[in-house]
Amino acid sequence: MDELVNPNRQVRRGHRLNHPWLSLLLTAGLAACAPTQDTTTSTGAGAGGNSSVSSPGGGGAGGVAELPMSTPRRLLHEEFGGSNCGPCAKSEVIVFDVLAAHPDRYVLLAYQLGSDPYVTTEAVKRRMGYLPPEANTYSVPYMHVDGVHGFHPVEINNSAGYQTSDFASFDTPSPLELSASHSLDGQTITVDITMRVLSDVPSQDLRLHVAIIENLTSKNVGTNGQTKFHAVMKKMVPDHYGQALAALSRGQEQSLTASYTFQGDYTSETSFSDHVNHAVEHTVEEFEDLSAVVFIQDAVTKQVHQSAWTGASSGASQIAD
Repeated sequence: MDELVNPNRQVRRGHRLNHPWLSLLLTAGLAACAPTQDTTTSTGAGAGGNSSVSSPGGGGAGGVAELPMSTPRRLLHEEFGGSNCGPCAKSEVIVFDVLAAHPDRYVLLAYQLGSDPYVTTEAVKRRMGYLPPEANTYSVPYMHVDGVHGFHPVEINNSAGYQTSDFASFDTPSPLELSASHSLDGQTITVDITMRVLSDVPSQDLRLHVAIIENLTSKNVGTNGQTKFHAVMKKMVPDHYGQALAALSRGQEQSLTASYTFQGDYTSETSFSDHVNHAVEHTVEEFEDLSAVVFIQDAVTKQVHQSAWTGASSGASQIAD
């Protein structure tokens, strides 16, 4: 059966839940994403570690008339599951069958939750963020596609499961071109992001999210039979709130850089009630296997306007073993 969790019983070691995430978000907004040559840099420790997001300025809006109005969308699949959740194993098989039929048209971001040892407070916050404000429990497995399509991957379609026809129905053009690449230096990952706006996105509630993921993990094996886990979120930069963006206008181009340094050594002592303390430790199995997922989302409507994965440039697949 699904794993039902009360997140109020989940805590983090050392510094628990008392962090200035919100104040960091409000003071570290990316000044505009507007066509300007100014440089804006925001830094902060977020939930531990050292992180930064910077905007080295964007080009002007020249050649706007020649731009297309939209581009194909890469559907962001936020997968909420866990290694001790029985239905999560079947859910992954169903979801991966659909994704395999749409190479280069999706981005996968997996949050380990419940009693999975790789559960993080940021992952819990992302799951709870899709629930009504009064909710005090969550269940897994669950999937959100582009933020606005939420469903149980096994039970959708009268328990026929997630289908390629569902993917097609979600697949609408995107107003943004978005690409990303990453580099590694020891325990520091740097993510370079390029965005071009094809159609206005007038919302004042946009957020840039950068999720550092480990492409494949195995040390979090539980009781549900899964032995490998794909695209596992390790840290959001600076945190689960993301980075504020101003409204976007057609023709804007922006280059952004985000970086994060993992602190300390690998820990195997994390659990449901004892989350990783990013200030002094990490749960990265292989630093060479890190990459990043980047997406732009409206914090109010939850709509994800576009997403990208840094491994795509090498032709890799997120669901390959």
